[in-house]
Order: sequence, then structure tokens, then C-alpha cells
Amino acid sequence: MASTETRRWIPLGVWVIVVLTIVCIPGTIVGYGFLPVDDAMRHAAKVVSGKSWQEILVMRPDFAMDLHPGWHALLGALYRWQECGIERLVVLPVFGMAVLVWLVGALWLRRPEAWLAALLAGVLLMPDFMMRLMLGRPFLLSMAILLTLLPVWSRVEGRRPRLWELALTIGLLAAAAWIHGSFYLFALPGAAILLTGRWRQALWFGGSWLAGSFIGASFTGHPWQFLHQSLQLLFGAFGTHLVTRQLVGEFQPSDASCLVVLAVAAMLLWRSRLPNWKARELLNPIFMTGVLGWVLGLAVVRFWIDWGLPALLLWLALELQEEFERSISFESGKRAVLAAGLSLALFLAATADRDSRWTSNLTNEYLTPQNPELAGWLPGNDGIIYCADMLVFYETFFRNPTAPWRYVLGFEPALMQPEDLDVLRKFQWNHGDCRAFGLWVRKMRPNDRLIIRPTAGVPDIPNMEWCYALRDLWIGRLQPGTNSAAAPKAP
Repeated sequence: MASTETRRWIPLGVWVIVVLTIVCIPGTIVGYGFLPVDDAMRHAAKVVSGKSWQEILVMRPDFAMDLHPGWHALLGALYRWQECGIERLVVLPVFGMAVLVWLVGALWLRRPEAWLAALLAGVLLMPDFMMRLMLGRPFLLSMAILLTLLPVWSRVEGRRPRLWELALTIGLLAAAAWIHGSFYLFALPGAAILLTGRWRQALWFGGSWLAGSFIGASFTGHPWQFLHQSLQLLFGAFGTHLVTRQLVGEFQPSDASCLVVLAVAAMLLWRSRLPNWKARELLNPIFMTGVLGWVLGLAVVRFWIDWGLPALLLWLALELQEEFERSISFESGKRAVLAAGLSLALFLAATADRDSRWTSNLTNEYLTPQNPELAGWLPGNDGIIYCADMLVFYETFFRNPTAPWRYVLGFEPALMQPEDLDVLRKFQWNHGDCRAFGLWVRKMRPNDRLIIRPTAGVPDIPNMEWCYALRDLWIGRLQPGTNSAAAPKAP
């Protein structure tokens, strides 16, 4: 039996275990050399380049504003403060955003070990969720804000929100609009509040959402243009494809996450055995946000993995907290044992390099002028890289942020000029048929390059010469004296 003096330190010891776990997991993953191969790279490269997107991409002129002004402002301040290299400018947000999301979830609990248990369930039942948390992107700030606002508004029941609750909500939503840009996504928790039957609270949240979004957009100096452009990008991202496979992975439907659904059902059955449990307890913003995110995720997976799943994990932690409080006293040594066991299991599950998920990038090769074998094969001054593979943009821009060329495809197809977008969609529609690049080849100049990942062998495009630049990657340029108008017609 622990002495009375020792027992007083048990709650603090549990918090120490939880915080160390939250810090050590992303720290260990980053220590492997992990770098996310997507938007975190282009955000860092954008800051290092000092250029506007119009100077980086061949894009539509009606997207004149930065889509993530706050995020780039914060990264720019970090870049100047740390005087760091571009890799560190990726690693720091990867580590910091993961810690922020996990820590915010724990802060709302009397028994933070319940959050470790919920996270362990999420990592085991949905391995992609762990990868999502390590992407170092601004959507993670929105996720942390969601985990902050849901508990606040869950307590606003049958009363008017207090001034501090409204001020906190407006401030956080303003930060989300300025930093993440996707202000419209916070209509989701507002809809969840409405589904609980708390229509007055839903109106208060809706008003806070509108006020916060406008304030955040005002930081750009052009609030209406910024809000309009964000909505324009939303509709453009989903309005230019013919079939779902033409969308990026995070815009495609979820697989319904049946294991998570079964886990939620099991918890409901377990909790319903208690005589004082009422089904009405499910009509709270946290659980309803999870359900709404799951339903919408059947159309677009981001609703589920970025919004529904975090909300359900928070709900699961609150339910487990109730069980822990019933069975284990607050100062019991069993709490420390339980927390240590959950910490070890979560650490091993999250940091395991299964299928090289944390180290696959270590063998990546990049197109750089420092490679003597690529002499003459990279674009010239004011050249354009024509490519239908966004990964080429992410990696090449990351390693060459100040290079004097532009990319026809960047991080979002909706930003492409209409005729270039048509080429991309034809290429996707025809399952990678290189004949779709006919228009691009006809537009190419001697300082432009076409980069392709063919399924096998040298790309079969006339009037082009090719260099096998990197693994599975070919660079093509016009043959000297070639009339590009003789390129093949698109299918």
C-alpha cells in the first residue's frame, strides 16, 4: 500500500506520463528522419522561396491571394527566428502540430489516462489516423481548435453562452480562418449542436463562426476576396472531375471504418448496462460531430478522419473516464500502473515503422541541379515543368524553392488554367495514357520539360528525347529543331 504522502503525487505522476508520451511519440518518429511527402513540403518551400504562388505555378489569374496567409506568416517568423534550413522548417511543424492536437485532447479530462486509451484505440483501429497526425499541416490546428470548442459548447446547455465562451470561440475561429483558410468547415460542429436540439446555442455558435471567420479574413486586408476565393477553391476542387478516382485521396470516400463503428457500439453496450445511463446523453455536440463526420465521410474521407474521428475519440475518452472513476480512486497507485501500460502500448503502436511508413522517405531521390547527370535536363530560366503527378511538384519544389521555373500542376488541380486542367483530367480518365500530353508537348519551348512516371520503358511520345532521371521518373525535352506542333493528338 502506498503511503498517504506518496498517493498525493499519483495524479501528478499520471500527468507526467501522459505529457511525456505525447511528446516522445512525434519526437521518436521525427528522429527516424521522417518527412511527410505532401503539403508540409510546399508550405516550407513557399516561405523559403519568398515568391507568390503566381511566380511558382502556372495558374488561373482569379486566385490572386495566398490560400494560407496565416500559416505562411507563422512559418516565416519561425524561419527568421530559427535561421533554419528547409528540412527543419518541415520537422518543427510536424512535431509541434502533433503534440498540440494530442495535448489539447488531454487537457479537458480529469483522468488524462483515458485520452491515452482512446488514442490507442484510434491508432490500432485506424492506422491512417496516426499518419494524418504527422503531416505537419495547418488542418491540424483546426483539429486542435475543434477539440477545444466541442467540450466548451457541450457545457452550454439550456443557458446563454458566457462572454468568455463567445470570445474564445470567435478568437479561435478567427485564427483558423486566417491560418488554415477552410473557414467553412466549422459549420460542421454548428450543425452538430443543432442536431442535439439546442437551436439557441446553435445560433450563438453560428454567429460566432461568422464573426470569427470575417475577423480572420480581415487579417489579409481583403476579407471578402479571401472568403470568396476560399469558397471558389472548394467548389473548384469538386467540380472539375468526371469520376471519383480523379480526385486526390483525401477527397475520396472513406471505407466506413467498420472497426471504429464496432468499437463505438461496444462502448455504448458497455455503458448502457449502468442503471443511471440514458440514451439522451448521446445528444451532445461531441458525439454528434463524430456521427456527422462519419456520415459525411462516406462521401469525402476528410470529414471523417479530420473531424468525425477526433470527436469520437474525445467522446470515447470521456466515457472511459467515467469507467475509470467508478473503478479506480483518484490517488490510487493503480492509476499510475494503468497510465504506464497505456503509454507503453500507445508508444509502440504509434512509432512502429510498419511497412516503412516512417522511413520510406529516406531513400527518396530528388531532381536538383547539384546532380551532374541532370545537366541540361532541368528546365531553363522561366521554364515550365509539365507533369500530371503532384508528388513531382512537392518534392522538386521542396528541394529547389528558388529555382527559376514554374509548375503546371501544383498542390490543387482547381488552380490550373482550364486547358491544362483538361489535359490532366484526360490523362486520369485514360488511366495514364501519355497521348493526353499532346497539348502540353505542342506548347513546350526548348526551356520547358515534361516529367512522366511511365509504367514501363521510355515514354512513347514522338519528337521528344528522354533522360531516365530518377527511379521511375523520366524527363523529356523537345528534340533540337523539332516543331512541337507535330506532337500527337490527345485521345
